[in-house]
Formats: sequence, structure tokens, C-alpha cells
Amino acid sequence: MSKIRIAIFGIGLVSAVVLLICAVVFFRFINRPQASGAPKEIVIAQGSGFSDVSRELHEKGVISSPTLFSAYLLMTGKYRSLQSGVYQFSSSQPPREIARDIVSGRTSASRVTIIEGWSTQDIAEALEEKEIVTKKDFLAAAKGKEGYLFPDTYHFAHDVTASEVVTRLEETFAKRTKELAPTREQVIIASIVEREAKLDEDRAKIAGVYFNRLRLGMRLEADPTVQYAKGSWDPITVADYRSVISPYNTYLNAGLPPGPIANPGLSSLEAAVHPAETDAVYFFHLKDGTTIYSKTLEEHNQNKQKYKNER
Repeated sequence: MSKIRIAIFGIGLVSAVVLLICAVVFFRFINRPQASGAPKEIVIAQGSGFSDVSRELHEKGVISSPTLFSAYLLMTGKYRSLQSGVYQFSSSQPPREIARDIVSGRTSASRVTIIEGWSTQDIAEALEEKEIVTKKDFLAAAKGKEGYLFPDTYHFAHDVTASEVVTRLEETFAKRTKELAPTREQVIIASIVEREAKLDEDRAKIAGVYFNRLRLGMRLEADPTVQYAKGSWDPITVADYRSVISPYNTYLNAGLPPGPIANPGLSSLEAAVHPAETDAVYFFHLKDGTTIYSKTLEEHNQNKQKYKNER
């Protein structure tokens, strides 16, 4: 055998050995857990590429090699079918299994959006509808927390408890309002403003009206407080002002209601902490959301007559 043939044979043999070693390493990587560890939350955003996913998994300590994981996604064609969402993976899971779950969209968390102005009851119903926790368990865990369950979009693991959900919402409230540091009085006002204001630009002025009424010893006479007392956000009638017997009915009771009537968002909380300076003590809304303010009862009645066809 010539020296050239021997050299070629040697190179081929070395290449074959290298390829075999690479194949073994790759096979072991894909099919065996990387290590043992607690589950980590992995968020895959809409539009993320396979390299973004591999990098995220590596940075969270779930996989040991983003390069090998990317290669697996490319070789199998799975890179075309990655599903966005919130997942929980640990390094004790084989990368092949992790890839399978991401492609199938087998997320480990449920997503729920809590709307500004929802009551604790509203939140409980949404959580039960999403099958996150039962309404009964949430209401028990959230007792006395009205107003402090911050509205936002949340992701919860399937095995989350009602107490954990409440804690998460409270912690978000504390974090988002740290600089505002609202008092309980301000949170109560903010909750009414949240249900009352039709347009963002009216929040601070409506808050100013309510604080004026408190300062003057007037009743708040806020419709949302009657709705809360009735347990429904459906429109109320004039008869409800007197017939709904509850400490939350601000047509019958002076001062603030016993507590917040809903869970306000940041804009309403800011309005309650920094109310607008105004002389108005009355207001009503037009059909298009415009708010008409008045300084006196006489002016208020005149405005209602003036805008009667637009209310």
C-alpha cells in the first residue's frame, strides 16, 4: 500500500472516529438529563427563533449546550414549529423531551388577564374559568384583600394554590405602587374612580371631586358603591339608592365605604394619590364618555337639563 493510500486511509479512519465520537456525544446530550435541578420558568416570546430558545434554556441552566440543542432543532426540522408560551423545565429532563414540549406547545402555566376595576369576585370567576384555582378557594384566600390584588397579566403553574395566587397579586401591587405608597383611604377612592371614570383624563378630576365631598362632609353618592353592595356591575336605578341597605352604599352612608370596591389599576391609584385641584363637587357622564362637572347643585341640575339628550 502506498504512503498516499495509507495517509488517506488514516485520515478517513480518524474522521470516522471523530464522527462516531460526535454522534455519541450528540446522542447522549439529546437523550440524557443534563443534571438534577429544580424546575425553571422559561418564557418563549412570540416570534422567538431557535437560537433565542436555545440561549434562554442555557442561561436558565436547563441545557448544557445551546449549540447542540440548536443543531438538534435544525436536524429534525423542529425549529419551524416552536410554540411561544410559559414553560417549566429542569436540567433533569432530556433535551429531546424539552424540544418535544416546546413544539407541541405543552406549556406548564395558564395565562390570565385581570382587568382594572374587577372585584375579588370577578377575579375568582376568571381564575376558575381558566381552571387555575376554584372560585371558592380563591375567595377564601383573598378575604379582606379587595383593592390590593393588582390588575395585570399573569402566568400560573397548573399546580398553583389559591394562597400563592393571592400572594402573587399582592406582591405585584406592592411592587408597582412602591413609589406611590397609597394610603388605605386613597386605595378606596382609587377603586371608586376606577369604576366611575370613562376616560383616563377624568380620573384625577373625579378623585378631586370625591375628596372635595369628603372635606365638605357631603356623601360621596357614587353609583359603583351601590353596584358593589348589590354584587353586580349592572346599571342601577334611582330606587336602588335607598333600597340597597349596605355600609358600602354611599347614598345612605356618609364618608368612605368600609373598604375598596374593586381592584384599581395604576392610573386610578395615581389619580387618588395626586387628585386634581378643582372646585367641582358634582359630575355626570354623557353617552360618549365626556364628564360634565359642576360647582353647585343648581349648576349641576342646569347641566343635566342642558345635556338631557346626550346622557
